[in-house]
Amino acid sequence: MTTPTPHMLSWLEAPPAEHGLRFSDGHGTWTSHPYTDMAEQVRRNAHRLRRAGIGSGDVVLLLGQNTIGFVTSLYGILHAGATPAIVAPAGPDAMVGRLRSAIDAVRPAALLATADHASLLEGVAGPLGCRVLAEAPDGPLDDGASELPEVALIQFSSGSTSDPRGVQLPWSALNAHVLGIHEWLSVDRDSRVVSWLPFYHDMGLVGCLLMPLAGGISASYMTPQEFIGHPLRWLQEMSGSGGTACAVAAFSLGHILRRVRPEQLAGLDLSRVRSVIVGAERIDPDVLDAFHRLLAPSGLSHSTLLPAYGMAEATLAVTGLRPDPREIRTQLVDTGALEMGRPVPVAAVGEPSATRIVSCGTPLPGIGVDVLDAAGDPLPEGVFGEIAVRGYSLATGYRKGGLTAFGDRHRTGDMGFVVDDELYVVGRAGDGVKENGRWLFAEDVQGLAAAASPRPQRTVALLGSLSGANAAVVVMEDCTADEASGTGRSVAARLPGLRVVVLLVPHGTLRRTTSGKPRRRAMWQELVMSGDLESRTVWDSAKAVP
Repeated sequence: MTTPTPHMLSWLEAPPAEHGLRFSDGHGTWTSHPYTDMAEQVRRNAHRLRRAGIGSGDVVLLLGQNTIGFVTSLYGILHAGATPAIVAPAGPDAMVGRLRSAIDAVRPAALLATADHASLLEGVAGPLGCRVLAEAPDGPLDDGASELPEVALIQFSSGSTSDPRGVQLPWSALNAHVLGIHEWLSVDRDSRVVSWLPFYHDMGLVGCLLMPLAGGISASYMTPQEFIGHPLRWLQEMSGSGGTACAVAAFSLGHILRRVRPEQLAGLDLSRVRSVIVGAERIDPDVLDAFHRLLAPSGLSHSTLLPAYGMAEATLAVTGLRPDPREIRTQLVDTGALEMGRPVPVAAVGEPSATRIVSCGTPLPGIGVDVLDAAGDPLPEGVFGEIAVRGYSLATGYRKGGLTAFGDRHRTGDMGFVVDDELYVVGRAGDGVKENGRWLFAEDVQGLAAAASPRPQRTVALLGSLSGANAAVVVMEDCTADEASGTGRSVAARLPGLRVVVLLVPHGTLRRTTSGKPRRRAMWQELVMSGDLESRTVWDSAKAVP
């Protein structure tokens, strides 16, 4: 007799009483929820949906909030045989547009809301033609649908290059990928995840929620807002709960370095941590080293830092480092001499355009990575081109009313190269320009601008064409005109021949994706192409006095 293949809902069949989830209330107070209690609420929510006529083939919208109600609602939808589609929450004005876009994309049968949010959402979703169902606080328990949903999840892309799109994931891809992450990170019953990443983003949802629940292990969650305001609380929970695994967006390492002082770490024990996945954007090796130096006295090993590369279109992880006591590998690249389809130019230390690129590891089992030339043909190792992904975890396509299907290979729009089967990500093709036949990426200009800015987290670099010529536009919040001008002069000195313009904008102007990446194309359109460029400009190398 064959052993049944485990799947993401296995914990519902035999909830492990000794494990559960912890949630912070946003003020440092934690509440525990055993798997046994969660399983009952999941079955109540499934009964609520099935009583409303929702089941196989239906899509149910769900707001991606970091709460226990989200977890039991998500699994209630799956247990009923339906497909959850996760929408990022927003303020009242933005929520209307966001729900309208999601409703147009996936044509949901309903929106499932917690009891305290149902009436509020009724006033927003109702006029858009979407009924709102409140989760069941008590009542009958449902045994679940006879079959698992064919489409397990619709998660919206982070929106770094366009408006977020509904990425449709089949059950087979999502389930196998979650179990593949278990293998990658050697997850066992003693593992414990501690996360602040939002449940509406693939790293927070697939990597930090679905992955631990598939193994029936314990986990702790706080909101992104609490982490931004109090990053020390995340480290304290890692220490106090015995956390072994977490995932972070690369920008958050710098945030911790700015906000947490060594003397605040007294008594913290991070010796049980086995994996810190770092992703979402190009990773700065100096920041990785500084993060380790800060936390090494608390027991954090450098081998736990695991750069990775992934995207919603591939369920989550594409490549990742394995826990290894060796140094994280890097390549010193002359980014100013990169040309698509040509070998990656190695730089010498001290060269102006020398950039150390961090390895994002090797492909996970069952996933393939190709680097392509402009015609879409695969390139050999060590050659620069566009990254493409193939394999079992690839989504079936984008949902926009109907389905725009992917082929066997997804061209990501990211540029990079492979050395010794390890992937090195350089930047996005859409966030770069060709200068004299060579690539310059916004990530490179971003590094220069952030290093010169007094507010690096409030500084974003954009690249594009102004008056028919390539230009770098540095957008800054919360700075003086003198500080902004100084930043512009510093950037222009490192990029001779390229026009550099610095804009000073009000607080709240910068736009970011759900993973914290700058929405550069949207900001270029709104800030540079809108016709108001002159009024925002505080420094322009084309007009500066030599």
